[in-house]
Amino acid sequence: MYINRRQLLTLASLGIATYGRASAQTPFAPDRLSFPPGSIVRTLREDLPPSNLLGGATLFHEHLSARFSPTSARFRDDVEMMIKETRAAARSGIACIVDAGHPDIMRSLEALTRITSESGMPIVASGGFYVQRTYPPDIAAKSVEEIADDLVHEAITQRLGAFGEIGQEEGHMTPDEQKVFKAIAQAHLRTGLPIYTHNPYIGRRAAPSVPLDVALRQLDLFQTAGVAPDRLALGHVCCLDDPKATVAIALARRGAFVGFDRVTLNGIIPDEVRVVMATALIDAGYADHLLLSSDFAVEDALTKNGGPGLAQTATVFAPLLIEAGVPEDTVHQILVDNPRRFLAFVPISN
Repeated sequence: MYINRRQLLTLASLGIATYGRASAQTPFAPDRLSFPPGSIVRTLREDLPPSNLLGGATLFHEHLSARFSPTSARFRDDVEMMIKETRAAARSGIACIVDAGHPDIMRSLEALTRITSESGMPIVASGGFYVQRTYPPDIAAKSVEEIADDLVHEAITQRLGAFGEIGQEEGHMTPDEQKVFKAIAQAHLRTGLPIYTHNPYIGRRAAPSVPLDVALRQLDLFQTAGVAPDRLALGHVCCLDDPKATVAIALARRGAFVGFDRVTLNGIIPDEVRVVMATALIDAGYADHLLLSSDFAVEDALTKNGGPGLAQTATVFAPLLIEAGVPEDTVHQILVDNPRRFLAFVPISN
């Protein structure tokens, strides 16, 4: 498996287990965070106390099973291979993975169940809808309340641990996308599940149809619907050309988590630019609002192809932050503590 000495030493310095057993089963140190009584992280196999994820990084937005269109890359259809890739991630210090798929992007819950059972990796499954082009036809005819009822039912019966990735395709939501966002808000208020979003930020030069404040408008919508900002992660903010992190800081100032969830996808924007934005957010005092993940999408990144694999957030991007001067303790906070705070919730009886 691909991991060099520098990356191994980085993980070791952060207190993240490498080349060992899956770290989610037993805490490695006293938990420096406190959570409300009854808080859990809901995985497909069991409800975990947040302290059980102390031994490694939690990736809040990856794809172990999905097709974003009938003709999209199908490497994730090879469940045996994805089991091996997930085992490799565990050996590289990953404690938990959130899968960002749901039925309208052809996520297989059966595949996720196999992956978590055979790899030992705790997996959080998600629910919801992606963007307008992937919606099932009946969305147009359903009310917000009917969609919310369906989402709550799926969350309970399928052991979902989050709603995401919930998105919009362009700079302005379609009426159906607005309806889905409002339904997600209602479902959250009835279950307690955290929410993470997809924003259509596309690289260094934002298209005129994608204003910089798209993520802020998503936050507006959810807050108006009664969702507390600290239950939200606004996604793909790392795909902006925003060196001063103005959008990220504005989101964090209002209490939301900021998703840098396409790290290592240099075809969208270089990681060097993401590091500048991340350090600007951290220097502004909002390290505790930053979430990292890679939105795993590139076949070349598989360990079987010589790539860094699902652990690339921790083994490739985290060392860049440390080289840029971010303290190791802060990077540990971002990789280990922040996603536990985001994912943990007290279940609401329905």
